[in-house]
Amino acid sequence: MFVSVIAAANFNWSCATTIPTFPLAPDDPRPSALVARWDEMARQRQSLRARATLAVDADDMRFRLRQVLVLERPSRLRVEVMGFLDQTVAVLVIDGERYEFFSAQDRTYESGEVHEGLLWQYTRIDLSADEAIDLLLGAPILDRTLHPTRARASEAGAVFIDLVDDRDIVRERVGFDPAGRLTELEVRNAAGALEWRARFLDYADVEGTDVAHTIVIDGSVSETRAEIVLRDIELAPDLPSGLFQLRAR
Repeated sequence: MFVSVIAAANFNWSCATTIPTFPLAPDDPRPSALVARWDEMARQRQSLRARATLAVDADDMRFRLRQVLVLERPSRLRVEVMGFLDQTVAVLVIDGERYEFFSAQDRTYESGEVHEGLLWQYTRIDLSADEAIDLLLGAPILDRTLHPTRARASEAGAVFIDLVDDRDIVRERVGFDPAGRLTELEVRNAAGALEWRARFLDYADVEGTDVAHTIVIDGSVSETRAEIVLRDIELAPDLPSGLFQLRAR
């Protein structure tokens, strides 16, 4: 298990700041333009390779891991946990249907079908693999069954938009900074209750594209917080065949 290779650590978490906002008029063009730009950017961003630091604060453990991440939409993920002198101490791969996990520490190997609790099992992140890939790309795919409504803005120009289903229940809330970059996403269940919230911070240029280098994820049910800090990001890298498998099938 990933958490068996690291020691407990203390973290200083930054807190989200509530800023005053005012409702936008129904004919304000900003919400539809921001959602369209978000949708286009998300569909263009399909794969990524990066080094990362993952820090997790859960009820039963707190830890920090150095990782190498490779991911590709919709469902392919490779996570290598790095130890002293950058040796690989554990690897988790997901090819969309099956996962494999290998720990170099005790030479254990596990595999099976991908399931909803897989990332929780290994990293205490309470998301599906597809959701995690979306967030790590900094570009979650827009749910086209939802409709933007009830937008509001700050004096500085940040815009916040509710996305509702056909019953007018808020299923997602998104925020954009004055430059039009995605800064936060809330996902809610069919009853409108919060499931998780993600914030996208520390934007910097990568190959001519603004990319969030820090993603903070707060789980509502599990009350777990995860912070992923990315560096050495490559967008649309060449991915060798077999990268998302450990053993031939």
